[in-house]
Amino acid sequence: MPREVDNSQADPGTPVIVDVTARTTADGSVGFDHEWRWQDGTPGGGKGGIVIPARGNKDPGTPIHFHLKDLTSPARGLDFTDEANGVMWVKRGESCPGENEQCQDPEIPADQMQRSPNLLKVVNLNNDPCRLHYRLRFKDRDGKSESYDPDITNGGTNRA
Repeated sequence: MPREVDNSQADPGTPVIVDVTARTTADGSVGFDHEWRWQDGTPGGGKGGIVIPARGNKDPGTPIHFHLKDLTSPARGLDFTDEANGVMWVKRGESCPGENEQCQDPEIPADQMQRSPNLLKVVNLNNDPCRLHYRLRFKDRDGKSESYDPDITNGGTNRA
């Protein structure tokens, strides 16, 4: 597993850009990976879990923008439109949300999510130091669901 990077240089509230790529695997299923970076070019990021630095009590939360690139072949037409089950499930702790486990954590409020077919914008309030496991949920043009479940490490509000 790729190592997590210490991104303590990023200013609180600096947006995170996450490129999520879907590809067809050898067995015909869909495999996902991602790479993330700071929108302002601050060094850091990578292919591992997203690491959000601590913020002060008056600093803003961290916007996260997930960009979906569907490179499946033949093209499945995947997008962020799983309205029945929710586009993103978030669970605090050491385990990922299950394939059918609907869950939300107040660190990433569902009512602040904005989505279009290939872009999901969320806000990570980053109130508590914790690990957030999340599952991004997609549908293809035939209505079949797919999901991807990386994680986020929050620094919380303990910055001086």
